[in-house]
Amino acid sequence: MSAGWWSHSAPAGDRRRYWRACGLCLLAALALPCGACVQMVRQTDQDVARLIEARQRAALGRAVTADVGMPDRLPRPARSAYNRNPSPTTEDVPASFAAASQPTTAAVESTAAPPPVPTTRPPGVFTLTAALAYAQRHQREYQSAKEDLYLAALALTVERHLWTPIFAANLRTVYGNYGEATDFDQAMRFAADVAVTQRLPYGGEFTAGAVSTLIRDVKKTITASEGSSAELGLKVPFLRGAGHIAQETLIQLERELTYSVRVFERFRRQQLVTVAQAYFNLLAVKQRVADSEESYQNFVMDFERAADMESIGRGTPLDTQRAEGAMLNQENALEAARENFRASADNFKLLIGMPVDESLEREDLEDIETIERQIADGRYPLLTRPGAVNDEQGATAVALRRRLDLLTLADRIDDARRGVAISRNALLPDLNWDSSLALETDPAHYRLGGFRFDRANWRSEIVLGLPLERTQERADLRRSLIDVQQAQRTYQEQTDRIRAQVRAAVHGLILQERSLEIQRKSVEVAERQREFAQIQYEDGTIDNRDKIDAENAWVSARNQLNLAKTDRWGALLEFRLATETLRIEDDGTQLPDDADASAP
Repeated sequence: MSAGWWSHSAPAGDRRRYWRACGLCLLAALALPCGACVQMVRQTDQDVARLIEARQRAALGRAVTADVGMPDRLPRPARSAYNRNPSPTTEDVPASFAAASQPTTAAVESTAAPPPVPTTRPPGVFTLTAALAYAQRHQREYQSAKEDLYLAALALTVERHLWTPIFAANLRTVYGNYGEATDFDQAMRFAADVAVTQRLPYGGEFTAGAVSTLIRDVKKTITASEGSSAELGLKVPFLRGAGHIAQETLIQLERELTYSVRVFERFRRQQLVTVAQAYFNLLAVKQRVADSEESYQNFVMDFERAADMESIGRGTPLDTQRAEGAMLNQENALEAARENFRASADNFKLLIGMPVDESLEREDLEDIETIERQIADGRYPLLTRPGAVNDEQGATAVALRRRLDLLTLADRIDDARRGVAISRNALLPDLNWDSSLALETDPAHYRLGGFRFDRANWRSEIVLGLPLERTQERADLRRSLIDVQQAQRTYQEQTDRIRAQVRAAVHGLILQERSLEIQRKSVEVAERQREFAQIQYEDGTIDNRDKIDAENAWVSARNQLNLAKTDRWGALLEFRLATETLRIEDDGTQLPDDADASAP
């Protein structure tokens, strides 16, 4: 800075312009963070996304989307957010509820059509693949799981940053009346300092900083004081807190991110199985409605036939009444099946994050027969029976090698053992080296960076601390030993659980396949009985009681067959989930068994 930058003889206009410039700089400094906060968040998202993708490829062999979303503008709290009593409760009951039990004189019908509900699902048939992709974009629990993964990566980015050079800078301006205490009357004091701190890999830190000050009298007397200093510091532990212990937080967060990647992927696969099973159940309910409609039409025709036969004297009133009763019972069953589909569709929409008001009708879904054809064509490889089902021991070995939760528990044992090393290190005495070097400028010959080594001050000290009380540290060591034992038992327990899960999945799939075979034969028998009963009834050999029983048996057999088909598909997914061979892309497509076989 020049010594004549501002003297007592400076024009008043120049001073006003100076203060105006200072005010504008202050306003800009205050407004800049508010305007740049969105960009800062987006930059953070980019850093976290790259970290998650890299860790997913390292842990899983591939990456899946874990974007948590970012609004265009940061939300601001509404005025109601500051209310001491938020959302006061009202017990006012609408008049329509009070008048509901009273007879109405006239019904008022609205001619206005309800506004259409915007659709969020893709056009066309809502296939299983589309449902899986939709759930990964909109399912609420899925979004929460992605946010948990994001937070784990965010914590690691912060800790990594702490191991990089940390810069800090401050600029202070002080205006004061110093009176007779100094050579100044009313003066402006400017101070600027910059510093950098660097953690050392095996403990301690290195610091470097510089401070520059300038004082100018702003009244009558031309008085100035200028100076600057620089300081270097080094702190190094040799015993307690030295070595890998210094990086424990970083090491654990690095490992925690891998654990979070596994947890997210495991949760993702479990949720996709849940969505697929719910979709299969919805298809079974859809088919139940179709079978009920067909059966109802048959009962209607039987009732009409019984009435005609009675009118010509070839039937009895009992046959007509029996046929009418069967027709009404089937109509009631049909309405119940339709309502069951509506409720099942709503539950399915809640599961995948679809608005409940959005239309999802029977014709919007696939048919069970369609999926069967697509399985035969190889479009759903995960619904194809793998050969590993016949090798329970081999399937168990694959599961023990690939299960993400078991891998994490094995790594947790290493974490616990590392905790023992940390506890042992805490029992060591403190032995630290602390040194510093300070350089100052000559106040009589001020210039930026003009440090004088002959004005240097340095010190170096070694401090040995020998605490006489270690109760807490001894307790921590004992606790860490117990943590190792618990981690080992948890790993062994989960190993046994996985063995049991694989065994249950294998036998459950075999059972479902056997049940499907039995139900196919049951439907064949029911169809033959139905056809034969129809022939006998038309010939007059039997009354309609046997025909009604045959019709009901056919409907029941069809329902059980559809459930057996969908249950088998669900059992296939459970087997793949238990053996960690279930891999589904973000778009809902499934990877075949031999795709990327090295990845978990």
